Amino acid sequence: MAFDPIQEDCLRLILENMRRDRVFPLENPFYIARGMAAFQEDPARLIHTDRDRSFHLTARAAEAVDYRAPFMASEDEAIQQEDAARDHLAEAVALDPGNWDARRMLAELESESNDAFLAFLIEHRPEVEAAAREVVEGADDPYSRELARDLGLRPHLRWLAALASRSLISGRYSQALRVAEESLDAAPTDPAGVRHTAVLALAKLERSGDELRRFRRRHALAYRTGRPPRRHHLSDRQLDPWTLIAQMSIAWRSFDVAAANRSLSSLLKMGPHAAEALYHQAEFPEGIFSRVHVEPGSEDELILALSEATPLFQEGLGAPESAAFSAWVAENDQVRSALSADAATAREMQGAARPEGGN
Repeated sequence: MAFDPIQEDCLRLILENMRRDRVFPLENPFYIARGMAAFQEDPARLIHTDRDRSFHLTARAAEAVDYRAPFMASEDEAIQQEDAARDHLAEAVALDPGNWDARRMLAELESESNDAFLAFLIEHRPEVEAAAREVVEGADDPYSRELARDLGLRPHLRWLAALASRSLISGRYSQALRVAEESLDAAPTDPAGVRHTAVLALAKLERSGDELRRFRRRHALAYRTGRPPRRHHLSDRQLDPWTLIAQMSIAWRSFDVAAANRSLSSLLKMGPHAAEALYHQAEFPEGIFSRVHVEPGSEDELILALSEATPLFQEGLGAPESAAFSAWVAENDQVRSALSADAATAREMQGAARPEGGN
């Protein structure tokens, strides 16, 4: 459900070295193993062209912003990571103006607002689509065909995913859903995870639970991800947190409290600290390369989905006669009971760890 920038950098470099060394067939496990070892030791050994270096710098920028900056000890350290990423991306664009990942990421870091970044995505979308077509139409050898089969089309999918996500944030829900559907038509397995943005858009558009289920059936291939089974209510079994949140929002808005509570119960089973995540509903910056990589079915996935669902949780704000959806979730008896149980467990563990005779 997410792209790993470092893995993608490695695969691209190995493929280009295969082209250079005329390795064929491409399914050569020994050559690939040597290439991966060389990449781990020193990626520079595999970099030979400006295009190679451009994407390598893009991957380093993504690693800095998406996977390092959020965990820095201070804000100054996080800013340093972003500044380094900005320098990497500027160099990447200079080396290869056709590196649309780098251009998109640099624009995001430099845009003054979400609306400004969204305008950039819309303006340059035709060029990105033309570049993707060129990758396919120009595939006249085994290496180019392999690139066109997957890696070469990913920048276009990431562009569409960013466009859908930013449309959702801007309140353009129909546009978000339309772009997501177009991305799913282009890549039915949905490696970019744009289906998750789509279900949130469906909920914001006040579509029914039946429409949400029809969307999932229509894009069954995208949902065939081998998610770990969970012992939930049958209707919620193996549902991802984005779908459960959308399902819960639709039911809450329709005054179907039983269904909303059932979806919430499923979310609470996603990890030992799920109640805390549902209570705080923390917002995190979106990944600039793509949706950040998290383990399917994990608590991290729940936290990410809750953050992306912020537009749903804001429902009800400004309406004196009804609490916000966020408050309904945070103050729900199920969440409060789980938090109390977690607190009691923590106290018991502290008591067990206290030295005998201690005060």
